[in-house]
Parts: sequence; C-alpha cells; structure tokens
Amino acid sequence: MVDLGGALPQPLPRPLPQPLPQPLPHALPRLHRQRAFWLCFDVTLALVVLAGAGDMPNRWGVANLVWLLAYLLAVLRILTVWPAFFRLILRNWSYLLYPAVCAMSVVWSLARPTSLVGAVQMTMTVLIASYLGWRFAPRRLVLLLFASTLAGAALSILNLATGAFQPVYSDVGGLLGIYTSKNMLGHYSLFALLIALSLMLSAPDEMPRPARWIAAPALVICALAVVLSKSMTAVVLMPCYAGLVLLLNRDRLPPALRHLAVMAVVALIALAPMTLTMAGIDPMAELFAATGKDATLTGRTDLWAIAYDLVSRAPLNGYGYGAFWVNDRFATQHFQVLRAGSNAPSFHNFFADVGVGTGLIGIAAILTLILTTLRRAFRAWRASGSAMSVCWLVLSILPVNVGLVEPFLYRQHEFMLTWMVMLGVSLGEWQRRPSGRTPATTLPPRIPATELPGLAPVPARGPAAVSPGPETDT
Repeated sequence: MVDLGGALPQPLPRPLPQPLPQPLPHALPRLHRQRAFWLCFDVTLALVVLAGAGDMPNRWGVANLVWLLAYLLAVLRILTVWPAFFRLILRNWSYLLYPAVCAMSVVWSLARPTSLVGAVQMTMTVLIASYLGWRFAPRRLVLLLFASTLAGAALSILNLATGAFQPVYSDVGGLLGIYTSKNMLGHYSLFALLIALSLMLSAPDEMPRPARWIAAPALVICALAVVLSKSMTAVVLMPCYAGLVLLLNRDRLPPALRHLAVMAVVALIALAPMTLTMAGIDPMAELFAATGKDATLTGRTDLWAIAYDLVSRAPLNGYGYGAFWVNDRFATQHFQVLRAGSNAPSFHNFFADVGVGTGLIGIAAILTLILTTLRRAFRAWRASGSAMSVCWLVLSILPVNVGLVEPFLYRQHEFMLTWMVMLGVSLGEWQRRPSGRTPATTLPPRIPATELPGLAPVPARGPAAVSPGPETDT
C-alpha cells in the first residue's frame, strides 16, 4: 500500500552557479590585443563605409576604390562570424526585402546586366550596414556618424578659407566644400548639427565627455556650412529639426530658457506673416531666390509628373532596377528629364525612383525597411526618453524627409539608406537585451562573445566571475 500520510517530496536544491573559467595570466595580453585589433578593424570599416556613402571620395574620383576596400573588409569580417551573422539576418529579414525585389526585377528588367549589378551592390550595401549595426550600439553609431559628418563640414569650411580644392562654389553660388554637390554638404552638415545639439542636451554619463566638449563649436561650424551651402532643403529643415530636438528635450532645458523659447516661437508664428505681408514680401519667393530655386523646386515637380506617367504604364513591377536610365527605349523621357533640370539619374523622390524601377512591390519593400527603423526608434524613445533616444528618433525621420525631394533612400552605396539600416539593426539588437539585467539608461549588450571572436570581454576574477552579467558595450 502507498503511504499517503508521509511527507511530501521536497524539490531538489538549485545548483549553485559555476564560476567562469579563468584565463591564464599569460593569455590576458593576447585577449586584450585581439579585442583592440577587431575594434580598430570594425571602426575602420565603419568610417570607410560612411565616407564612401557620404560622397567625399567622389570629389577625387576614388569612390570605386573606397567601396572595393569596404567590400573586402566586410567580407573578411563577416566570414569570421558567419553562423552568428546568418542568425542576425534572419532576425532582421525585413531589411532584405528591398534588395530581394531589386534582384527579382532582373527577370523582367529591360536592362538585365544593369539591374543585376545594381541588385548585387544593393545587397552588399544592406549586408554591410547590418553588420555595422550589429557591431556597434546606437550611441556608438551616432558618434561614428558625428565624426564623419563633422569632418566633412570642417574640411569644407577650411577649403573655403584656403581654396585648396577648386571649384569652391557650385554654379548657383552654394558652397561645395569637399563634396561634389552643395546639397551633400548641406544635408550631411545638418546631420552633424542635430547630433551636436543632442550631445549638448545629453546627461553627463550618457555620452563621452570629449564629445560633449566639442558639441558647441561643432554646432556653429555645421550651421555655417548649412547656410553657406545654399541647399534649400537643408536650410528649411535646419530650424524645423533643431526645434523638434529642443521640443522633445524640453524637460532638460532650464525653465527660463524653456519659457523664452516658447514665447519666441509664438511671437514668430503670430507676427512674422503679418509683418511680411505689410511689407509686401513673399517669404517663399524670397527663400527660392536666395537659394537659387523657383516655384517648381528646380524642376522637381516636372520630374515627378514624368515619373507618374512611367509608373502608370507598369505599376506593379516597374521596368527593372536602374533599367530606365540606360535603355534607349526611353530616350524621349530622358530628354524631358534633362530639360527639367536634372543631370543625375534620379527623379528626386524615392517613391518615384522606386516606383519606376520596381513598381508597387518595390515601394512596399522600401516602406517596410523604413517603417521597421522608425518603429524601433520610436520604441527606444518611448522606453528611455533620453537625449540620445531623441537623437535616434530624429535621425530616423530626417532621411525620409530628405528622400522626398532629393536622390536618396533608394540607391546602393548611398548614405541615407545605409544609415537607416545601420540604425535600425542596432536598435533592434539593443531592444533584444534581457529585461531587468541593465538599467534603462545604460547601453545594450552587444554581440555575444561566443559569436564574435576578438570582442569578448576579459572574464573577471573572484566573486564577480560567478555571474556573467551583461556584456561590455562596444
């Protein structure tokens, strides 16, 4: 018989955590050297990619060599971590939809070699950006972007002072700096300006002290570069996005400054239109005249009409990625594009460019990419509310805004698209961290040591080695 009156069985005791294996003393220097080597390798890769995507090498005709170097570095690095990188791609599959559509368009493309080459380059661009987003935490990405864009703005101002590289100005009078277009200088300097403003508003323990020290002079340099570029898009967006950063960080402003800023905005909105009207001034006409534009946005509205007509003829799948610009069948439309004032193979609107190339399925794919990054940035801002989370949110909205009127956010080897993928993947990996292991204000754990050789933190000795804890952010 079974004895039902006995004591209930007790649960087995929970095993104590085992300490991490301790490295031998002579192995510690080797681990430090490996970590430093891979860190330098990845930082170099990030700066090469940001410089190549940021148009700087085009001024000296070495863009192809820069991207060849980026491809070689990225392939070598990804091969060392291929199993883990494959899992990363599966977690971020939404970023590969647009490259996949570009590759599929080879089937129906009117210029298959062009579409095939473009699709391969687009895929490599997304894969490299995904790796860099995986490798670096969001705030580290912002610092790398800040270093790249601030260097472009500072060197452009230096070129203005010395005249070392000619021409210094564009045909319409805007400053070129070290770029091939005044718009490039304006847009990239605007990125640096917004990061500098966010650094000034960040908490002392949120960002490195040297970055916060140079934020104020960087803000002045970048604002000057935006104004001198005479890029209407950048000039108009600069006060709008700077105001958005201040608005989302209003709790960090001193009370007197906060109230003064609100009063200035109200007075500007209330009095400026009335004052301009009484003086007989059309503000939009003056803005267009000051930046060398006209009411058609330098022919952009004409370009969009041409693109709409083309998309209406092949709405579902377009004519193949990049095929429109090299096919003689569209010689008439090419002439219309040139007559509208566009020398670049672009309709200056990413919806129009994607629609002509890959149709509605391409538009759905690029929107999936954009919305994934926007959603992750919004979640980070709602969860943290820090100055850097505001920066991530603003820097995820700005490329979309710029891409509506400029040739961005649809091409391979292009800055805005590369940045959107890098930031989105980095935020996605950050948000995967186990809840409760780290405070909300700290940075995310990065790539596990078992997955990325050379980046493993050196195990601690003594009681600290009992629990692994979060990994060191890089």
